Amino acid sequence: MKTEEIVDHLLNVIKIGIFAVLLTPLILGPFGINFAEYPKALFFRCGIEVLFVLYLSLVLFNTKYLPKKSILTASIVLFIAIMTISSIFGVNFTRSFFGTMQRGEGLILHFHLLAFFVIITSVFSGKKDWLNLLKASVIVSGISSLAAILQQIGACSFYSMYKNFSTRLTGTLSNPDLFSSYIVLAIFITLFILIAESNKNLKLLWSGIIILNCYTLFFSGTRASWLGFLAGIIVILIFNFFRLEKKKKIIISVCVLAVFIFAVVALLNLQWIENNLGSHYLVKRFTDLNFGDRVEIWKSAIEAIKQKPILGWGFESFIFASDKFMKSGLSDGIYFDRPHNKVLESLEYGGILGFVSYLLIFVAVCYLIFKYAKLWADYNNKSKILYSSILIALFVAGFVQNIFSFDNISSYILYFLVLGFINNNFSDFSQKSFDDLKQFKIGPMFRIIIISLVSISMIWVLYVINIKPTIAAMYFPASVIYETKNVKKAFFGYKQGISMNTIYDSELRISFIDRMLYLAEGDTADDEKENIIKALLDIEPLIYQSIKNNDDQINHLYQYLARIYEQKYLLYKNPEDLIKFEEIINESMKFNSSVSASFQFLAELNIFNGNYSEAEEYIRKYCSLNTSGCVGEEGFYKSMALSYLRTKKYELAAESYQKALSINYAYKKENPILTKEELENSLNLINYTAIAYCLKLKDIDSCKKVYEEAGVVFPEYKETFGNYFKAVKSQIK
Repeated sequence: MKTEEIVDHLLNVIKIGIFAVLLTPLILGPFGINFAEYPKALFFRCGIEVLFVLYLSLVLFNTKYLPKKSILTASIVLFIAIMTISSIFGVNFTRSFFGTMQRGEGLILHFHLLAFFVIITSVFSGKKDWLNLLKASVIVSGISSLAAILQQIGACSFYSMYKNFSTRLTGTLSNPDLFSSYIVLAIFITLFILIAESNKNLKLLWSGIIILNCYTLFFSGTRASWLGFLAGIIVILIFNFFRLEKKKKIIISVCVLAVFIFAVVALLNLQWIENNLGSHYLVKRFTDLNFGDRVEIWKSAIEAIKQKPILGWGFESFIFASDKFMKSGLSDGIYFDRPHNKVLESLEYGGILGFVSYLLIFVAVCYLIFKYAKLWADYNNKSKILYSSILIALFVAGFVQNIFSFDNISSYILYFLVLGFINNNFSDFSQKSFDDLKQFKIGPMFRIIIISLVSISMIWVLYVINIKPTIAAMYFPASVIYETKNVKKAFFGYKQGISMNTIYDSELRISFIDRMLYLAEGDTADDEKENIIKALLDIEPLIYQSIKNNDDQINHLYQYLARIYEQKYLLYKNPEDLIKFEEIINESMKFNSSVSASFQFLAELNIFNGNYSEAEEYIRKYCSLNTSGCVGEEGFYKSMALSYLRTKKYELAAESYQKALSINYAYKKENPILTKEELENSLNLINYTAIAYCLKLKDIDSCKKVYEEAGVVFPEYKETFGNYFKAVKSQIK
């Protein structure tokens, strides 16, 4: 086969492969501990790794496909180079490089995105080819939105994190915040295509996708993305306002003024809206403007930035920084691996140097758009201002929504696709680049050796970085289904998952510990409890090693250790385990003394020792920090009840629940009309109290009395409480 034929075949295969890679946002399934983001990362990484080998082969056969020099390419390479240096000198280079299975990001994703950028800018040259790439990405977004519609009507969940799909749509991204940030970018790309399209029938298609994506964006309930979308539209209006006819200017001015007046009136009447229209979740999203959690996260990010302002802490480091510097007790079990603000994230990851290099990418984008917009506008005789404004609007919308959110693999792909489009279509490449490299002639044997070595290396990378960790992670969803019917089988499956020696072992161990403690603290694993505790103690040295290496959630690792020794004490009643329990709590508080869970553990330690008044004092400290999960005296008694349950003081737990219930009923008497959240809280508290009597104390009469009293306070649920009682009673062993 002639060289020209080989080049043509390689070129066609690479182009088809790129179109396949654009399907990444649709990929999901039980291939890891995260069913949405990790499968996408797995698909994208594998695809790019295969394409990179093919692209290298293409370059070896024809050096004209080497990447061209450009200001945008240089800015992207500079950013990734600085972030690599930041990660090397950061808190944990291994984690910064490989990222996590939860997100599938880190340096490794950015190297793959760089390879993606280099490949598309090298093999796609014609404007028609680039439009087809953009069109493919838009069609993928439309399919994801169709998945969101199927969620809304209850046809399929697509692994949504929301049980009630009609509240917040997630499409094929499982999380509404991630879905909406991706859809916002897709809307502006579709708008660009709509303007460039000459076929009237296809214009209808692109218009339909815009409407569909706007619909699912609205029902995602993500306020940051709503704000970003609005900011992008405003940018387009500002750029194009003075080009319009007088009549259109008047219409747009009236519409903008009407929206502004509506927004002001709405903001001044949030309480009225909530009281009268608050039954719908989206109304609740609009009226709830509490940024308390976000502010606390931002404070910890700022503190981390102060500690390392020049180079930052490296990629994927915020989970450590938030654990270290968080000064407020957010809900237990929740951790933050992103500061939910792209500016703070860039500063925390890469310091001032990383942030400046990040901004330089957008400076380069704006420079190319404004300097060479005419090159694209001449393609179909449309206004260069219109095209420029849409592209600028896309980046403005992304920036604005990321003030309260963060990027994900699907939005990253769209960003780099648009960057590649701008690089090739808003640039002047009349002067050839890398001419010095094109002088070299590569012999057939040398070419074969290079391609063979790279192929073998890539096969190794595919297995070690992608396939092997995926096989290990797949044991976890496969084992969950056995937790209630065959604990021994579930236990064996989980152990298999952490025994494969993968790059994500520390993260898989955390999932293993989490599931084991869930079983140990429950009532279904009594026969396996000794084996579970032994397995947890066997990996105790690895937990301490993870703490030393700053591998993961340090506070959570200490909490896991504390819970392990708490369960060991409950099983064997060895006083030495209580001493170890206390040592772990003290170590945790040295790392961060503001973690609310530490005070709950101290309360439980005092309960074990019979010091109930001291335990109450620690729970009050716990509540002073955990203001979102422990509100008022009712919250205090519920927290006391939980500590009594965990220490198996069931009578005291039931008494505490009763006290919390009395406060709840008094509030109901003074406030007959409860909000949806207050009603749900009351019903849950009633059930917790009844279950404490029925299932823990086997006191059926007291359990029945709880539901009877609840029927008096909430007469509209009297029949429901009767059914609850029958259901709980049937579970008594």
